[in-house]
Amino acid sequence: MFFKKTLIALAFASVLVGCSQQNTTSASQSQSAASTEMQTFSSKAGEISIPKELSRITVLDTNSLNTIQELGASDKIVALPRGTPLPKALSRFSTDQYIDVGTAKEPNLEKIASSQPQLIIMSARMENLIDQIKGIAPTYFNQLDYNDRVNSFKQQTLNIAEMVGKKAEAEQQLAILDQQIATLREKTKDKTALVILVNNNKLSAYGVGSRFGLIHDLYGFSPADPAIKVGTHGMSVSHEFISEKNPDYLFVIDRNAAITDGDGGAKKVLDNNLINQTNAAKNGNIVFLDSSTWYLMNESLGGMKAMVKEVSAAVE
Repeated sequence: MFFKKTLIALAFASVLVGCSQQNTTSASQSQSAASTEMQTFSSKAGEISIPKELSRITVLDTNSLNTIQELGASDKIVALPRGTPLPKALSRFSTDQYIDVGTAKEPNLEKIASSQPQLIIMSARMENLIDQIKGIAPTYFNQLDYNDRVNSFKQQTLNIAEMVGKKAEAEQQLAILDQQIATLREKTKDKTALVILVNNNKLSAYGVGSRFGLIHDLYGFSPADPAIKVGTHGMSVSHEFISEKNPDYLFVIDRNAAITDGDGGAKKVLDNNLINQTNAAKNGNIVFLDSSTWYLMNESLGGMKAMVKEVSAAVE
């Protein structure tokens, strides 16, 4: 009798162990399938297929870097070009925790490869190296279409958010941004503006549909000159041009202040009788913008949030 009971107990235990092993194997297979589940994206760098659960991203673009930070996914970043000074908003990435892969225009391809990325995100500053970069790992080219700036910005933001598993957070932040922009547009009705980039002693104007054209396209200011030619480097202008156009608001971006740690001297360049006689100067509406944000992060989620806040404060 004892022998029979022992056999029954052993058989029952064997069944339990078998079930346990089967459950463990099923769970393991499920986890493995989840970790290898892929998602597909297309950009100027071509179509890529990347894991849904990314853990190693090399970011070569400050706009993408800022967007990922705003979405709370900085832990996925392993490398970036620290050779170019980062905006204050991105100072957390200026440490040896992140592999330094060169500068914003001259990346070190060997170091990019050594970072073992599952995904590389790049932008136009490195476009001439697109073939070499995408030969290292799946590469996404982050670029806005200025002919459809708003929708393009939202789509790029949502694409990056989906890559890092933060789509819901992105949708929420974009909805808040829409509300802030709508409020700003109510304040800018019937106000003219001119956007100037100061580079040493050179002045360039940016109008509708340009790199900094969101002052008009998005925030609702009427252009002081609707005929400003669109170009990456703006349209070369003079102090006389600014005086003649006489904007209600003069928005100034100091290029040197954006790419160095010092003051680029834009205030000195614009401190003369011609500028001081404009409506913008007389009414205290010459606005020296946060140049690093406008020059280096004006296509990012955090940059867009900061810029609308800055311009809103200027028209209070």
